[in-house]
Amino acid sequence: MRKKRTIPEFRSQSGFSLLEMLVAFSIMAIALGVLMRVFGGATRSARIAEEYSRAVIAAESVLDDVGVEMPLAPGVTEGRFGEEFRWILRIAPLPIPVFEQPTGPNNAPPTGSPLAGLKLFAVDASVVWGEGEEPREVTLSTLRLSNENPGLGPGRPPVGAFGQRM
Repeated sequence: MRKKRTIPEFRSQSGFSLLEMLVAFSIMAIALGVLMRVFGGATRSARIAEEYSRAVIAAESVLDDVGVEMPLAPGVTEGRFGEEFRWILRIAPLPIPVFEQPTGPNNAPPTGSPLAGLKLFAVDASVVWGEGEEPREVTLSTLRLSNENPGLGPGRPPVGAFGQRM
């Protein structure tokens, strides 16, 4: 008797098909792309935060120079810190508020007043950078008091708000 020839049966194969591997690699590539964007955004945010910190330090430096290296006079002054930062200093006079105090001509404090000879200025220091891409700006503001009366110098005792000696 002759034996019939049979086609061998395929045993179940262990492993992955080519299609399964392609799907797995596609999912992994998409996930890695998302992760790269997340980490790239975090790096960009850290760089921007560092630029803002440096700009604030530059603006503080400009404010520190007012009245020392730069005159405390109304107007606009501009300059640069290296190649990256450009600063703009704006100084504007402000009226000194006088509460229940007699005033002289033009609402100025009378000549005998402890406020005579004092001028108040609003000082704004702006630092601008990144003109090519998205320009960024930081502005710090403060008030400065100028003493035009030489008699109110360091030798004179301090005077309170309403002329009382302290």
